[in-house]
Amino acid sequence: MLNRSICGLLLTLAMAPAQPLAIRGVTVIDATGKAAQSGMTVLVERGRISAVGPAQQLKLAKNTKIIDGRGKFLIPGLWDMHTHNNSRRYGGGPKDDLFPISFPLEVANGIVGAREMKGPGNANEWRQEEAKLPGPRPTIWLGSPLTDGPNPTWPDSKVIKDAAEGRAWVREQKQNGAAFIKVYSKLSRESFFAIADEARRLGIPFAGHVPNFVLAEEASDAGMKSMEHMYQIALSCSRREEELFKAELAGAGLSATLIGASESFDPAKAEALFQRFIRNGTWQCPTLTVLRSTGAMDDPKFTNDARVKYIPESFLKTWDPTATMSGLNDVQLKARRIQLRVAMDLTGRMYRAGVRVLAGSDSWNPYVFPGFSLHDELALLVEAGLPPMAALQAATRNAAEWMGTLPERGTIETGKIADLVLLDGNPLVDIHNTQRIAAVVLRGELLDRKTLDSLLEKAVQHE
Repeated sequence: MLNRSICGLLLTLAMAPAQPLAIRGVTVIDATGKAAQSGMTVLVERGRISAVGPAQQLKLAKNTKIIDGRGKFLIPGLWDMHTHNNSRRYGGGPKDDLFPISFPLEVANGIVGAREMKGPGNANEWRQEEAKLPGPRPTIWLGSPLTDGPNPTWPDSKVIKDAAEGRAWVREQKQNGAAFIKVYSKLSRESFFAIADEARRLGIPFAGHVPNFVLAEEASDAGMKSMEHMYQIALSCSRREEELFKAELAGAGLSATLIGASESFDPAKAEALFQRFIRNGTWQCPTLTVLRSTGAMDDPKFTNDARVKYIPESFLKTWDPTATMSGLNDVQLKARRIQLRVAMDLTGRMYRAGVRVLAGSDSWNPYVFPGFSLHDELALLVEAGLPPMAALQAATRNAAEWMGTLPERGTIETGKIADLVLLDGNPLVDIHNTQRIAAVVLRGELLDRKTLDSLLEKAVQHE
């Protein structure tokens, strides 16, 4: 069987237009960390970046399609590293899920790839179906189905009862082509550590929620490659960690744990935990966007969002705040109010300590919009303390490094896949300028503003 990088190369070459493309006179923000370079030309041939250099020094073939980049800014294509497009039924193919709705919204927002955190039962079969879907689409980095314990949070999860089942599941998902194992909140300690050990043995990453029965430092030591939503991290930064963890295991609940941890924050414990993450190569995907939404869904100013026109009415009903907020007690409501503040504080601290950060939206959760909300996430990362370049890298270079595809993706450098976004404003001056998209280059194919607008128009019709 061909490995994923070779398959990706063949797909890129098969889809690449024959006519060369040059973006001339543009300011390049290559996401390597170097300063922006003005007056550059980026040449694209057969789906790859074939040259990057001063405009006057590059010689172009006569049949080259030239895009005037003067006054514009070129960044690598964006990756949303936490999406839930496969959310209608466990094991479903693309036609049964939300991918066909999400694809145009993501591409129109400059998102060239997404890490799918709730994959189908068989990733290999899904990819064969996905290849038949019409229209431009991002590259999907496909995880396993949600892997949870007894009484799972979501009924379509894969339930793991013990260590033996956990190991067998990892082997099955590796065979079925999953790019990583998605672990979830109610896994037992025995099952979690068995999954971690088997994943390490087979060389497949595991990522997701730090389970309720496991401490963040234990999950990191076990090899967890990325942690989502900051779950359990505040607890491990608390001077009352042992006491609060025992209460949590006894049934006090995660909301009470978060409140207690936020009131007993210990900077020294936090720094020790962050250094552990760095040593272990544990990344963080804070998904600040979804944490904001869960605490603001009873605020009409928040829920009165014009972007709801892109969400099918049948799905929008599940976002009704009266349903999502009803039944919460005072402790749960308080925890929802403070979780974004706590997560933003921890995100800034972890970045300054050197912990690696990914940008993910957790799309299709209430008021987390496919495509659009990744830009919200970048703005929240900057608000949390990341410089605009670091926030941009969280959705470009860092994403590629986490996936092990940095030689192919993530920066604007010669030889890499031509996934690019042309902007009308400088995102290093104002990160909100990532939303001012003039054009997208998707695997070498130019999608101009008119084409992107047509994708959005089609999305409104939910076709």
